[in-house]
Amino acid sequence: MALARHRATEPDRRIGVLVVNPGGPGTSGVNFTFSAPFHFSPEVLARFDIVGFDPRGVGLSQPVRCSSELYFGGPTTHPTDQAGFEKLREHNKQVREDCARRSGPIVDHVSTDDVVRDVDALRQALGERKISYYGLSYGTVIGQRYAERHGDNLRANLLDSVIDRGLNAHDSVAVHARAARDVFEEWTRWNTRTPASPLHGQNVEALWDGLMAKAARGELADPDAPDSRITTYDLSGSLIAAGYGPDWADLSSWVLSLHEGDATASRAARVDDPEDTPPYATAFTAISCADLSFRVRTFAEFDALTRVEKKISPRTLGSTRGNAALTNCLGDPEARNPQRPGTMRTHVPTLLLNTRYDPATPHESATAVQRRQGKAAVLATYEGAGHGAYERSDCTRQVGDNYLLKLTVPRNGFSCPSVDQ
Repeated sequence: MALARHRATEPDRRIGVLVVNPGGPGTSGVNFTFSAPFHFSPEVLARFDIVGFDPRGVGLSQPVRCSSELYFGGPTTHPTDQAGFEKLREHNKQVREDCARRSGPIVDHVSTDDVVRDVDALRQALGERKISYYGLSYGTVIGQRYAERHGDNLRANLLDSVIDRGLNAHDSVAVHARAARDVFEEWTRWNTRTPASPLHGQNVEALWDGLMAKAARGELADPDAPDSRITTYDLSGSLIAAGYGPDWADLSSWVLSLHEGDATASRAARVDDPEDTPPYATAFTAISCADLSFRVRTFAEFDALTRVEKKISPRTLGSTRGNAALTNCLGDPEARNPQRPGTMRTHVPTLLLNTRYDPATPHESATAVQRRQGKAAVLATYEGAGHGAYERSDCTRQVGDNYLLKLTVPRNGFSCPSVDQ
């Protein structure tokens, strides 16, 4: 397992070790640790050794390897009939077989339970009786499971942008569709209240609806490649990707260029989803499919779930995140260690942080996790958009730092105001 350590800058005041995981699944904890001074406050850096690791299957820890051509050359993940559904399922089987050939047995041993065992082995190797933990996004899955199995070994457990481990296929689709709808509405509000927005003063909903209609007819050209066409799912995916930042100004510029048919407009304004890089994507799929217990077995089931998400958020056709959860694991065997929520047992309550409008880890999921855990967890909310809450503002950083440094837990339901972006 690849490790990196950023030693406490004031060793005489050292509290201990802060193990970190930046999520994905598939993001390198080693690289995250190298950039720790850009993520954590000076006081946290002074008092903790920041220790990051690449989970098995990721980065430098025997990464899952697959043919990029095969992995990214598949059929649409939005099949409209039985034939398209079967074609996608067969493609996924081929990808899994290819990844197994290139990666070896590791592909069957990358579940979160496997990683949690590694984290406790790391704690022992460091000679620490207790560790503090910070997990972002998928890192919150590791943190939840570690607190369930090894809560006595945790001094503090800070989970930022929370994933709900208790969702089934229907609930996952519905939760992500509601998040996409809320992100769209937050983007339109930003355009209304921001005079510098390229879409300020325009009817953004009508403009968007017009673009979606053109895309549905196959009439929406890509300004960077006039011979190709932008689909409705390209538009929806761009909105979801922009919501990570959030990068509303760039999204609005790109949407305006499409509306005006400006062939000289740069598509660089479209924000790439962080899952687009091949090393990240292959690990993402392998780990997700090891954890997710639901499999869509028939086109009828897939179609019914798709209609659910489109009904909830018709302007975004549901969510690309929800679609990925449905389609990434088609054709895979059942998960060996499926995610199931348990009870987190720690000395002090786990601190959950979440933004209000997060397209990847919806606030609704953080609320569900807190409610399920009761007094074992508290939730603090940043009342704005984006993926990742700790670094959003002085307020969110102070909440996180007070918890890590002093074990001070805010009241459940505490919120920090949005800092407009």
